[in-house]
Amino acid sequence: FFVNEVDIMINELVTEREWHHLYPEVDQEYVWEYPLFRGESEPGKNLFESQDTPLSNDLGLYIHVPFCLYRCPMCGFYMEIVKDRSFSKRYTDALIKEFMTYKAHFDFSTKKLKSVYFGGGTASLLEAEDVGRIVTLIKDTITNNETVEITVENHPNIATKKYLEDLKKIGVNRVSFGIQSFDDADLRLLKLKQREEQNVKILQTALEVGFDTVAADLIYSIPNQTIDVFLSNVNKLISMGVSTISLYSMGLSERQEDLYDLMPSQEVEHQMFSESMQLLLENGYVQVAQPDFCLPNHINHDTEITWKAPQGEQISLGAGAWSYYNNFLYCNTHNSKKYMEDVFNNGYSIQYIQKATLDDQMSRYMVLGARCFDIPDEPFKNYFGASIFDIYGQEIRLLESQGLIERTKTGISVTMNGRYYVDNISKTFYSPANRCRLQPYCYGVGDEWR
Repeated sequence: FFVNEVDIMINELVTEREWHHLYPEVDQEYVWEYPLFRGESEPGKNLFESQDTPLSNDLGLYIHVPFCLYRCPMCGFYMEIVKDRSFSKRYTDALIKEFMTYKAHFDFSTKKLKSVYFGGGTASLLEAEDVGRIVTLIKDTITNNETVEITVENHPNIATKKYLEDLKKIGVNRVSFGIQSFDDADLRLLKLKQREEQNVKILQTALEVGFDTVAADLIYSIPNQTIDVFLSNVNKLISMGVSTISLYSMGLSERQEDLYDLMPSQEVEHQMFSESMQLLLENGYVQVAQPDFCLPNHINHDTEITWKAPQGEQISLGAGAWSYYNNFLYCNTHNSKKYMEDVFNNGYSIQYIQKATLDDQMSRYMVLGARCFDIPDEPFKNYFGASIFDIYGQEIRLLESQGLIERTKTGISVTMNGRYYVDNISKTFYSPANRCRLQPYCYGVGDEWR
């Protein structure tokens, strides 16, 4: 069902020029989801009526916690303000009830559980005990889980040493922090609550607790930010021993229009991208996706399931969560109260759902695969019965002529220059039905400011 009395789904259809910047212009719409919604939603029950053969048996579980103590001005995503963690038990009960619906309808015996990822919002507002309840249920249900990576996103101001220790005790082996910058001027300008001292302290604490992987996000091209300041942020993470570093180019929200004139130029932004990439590669990091750099043996399984060709499947639980499972793309209701009511009454709360066509499935392999740079031909041929060079020969030749990709023994690979243009590359492979559609966005509770 499509809940339109509390939510508005936006998957805007725009002109070709608005949608796609052609090389050598860089396209900066972040392509994170594909295919895109079009037309009316199918009934939610369609998801559970049969089980398709997947492209890959790798499976990820994503648990969305859309709650925050405050809204960061730069955040354009659905979230809801809470005062404390008092929501945690009831919300977790709903997450468990939703997962039990999947357990009742699908055979997980052939699935390989690669990732359980708690994101937000502020995932660290979920009580550690409740994180443990969810992890235990999932691992008991999907037993091929020996190498599963279990991640919890944390806010530097909210996570404590005890909370991190409790997470480790219940099996969490990877934690991530939205550091954004170590420069207090940057943090004040963005009106973020944390400061350099808190950022450093929580990373040191997480490293001392002993997680397998400690990850951190940084933003570059912040208004008034210099190249030297940004590179010093990257160097600080390297020197601390943070094993996964994600670098995101600044995108201002509609509430930050006063900062547009202070944004670094496109040339400076490109230089920040290039010099930080070189710095990380020189220090032993591998760029596994745009925008993710990891030390060997610390590659984010959730990223690989979502984007790397051949992509795995992802079941996402919680209000506002997005899934690709059973060859359906769908999202849950963007309203926690409505989500919990639906789940407790019906077992699920799907807001919008669309079955992927054959064109959707084939182009998805290419569109998302480009984010992880290497796109092999053999899995595509085995699943779809044709080569990527037969189906996408024209697109491949165009991108080759632009120097953005190259042919390899196993398929195609994004060149070092092409990594800056990865969204240009992804959009080149969009199917006709998906062209000129922007990435999905939902308004929900907490978006009344619009």
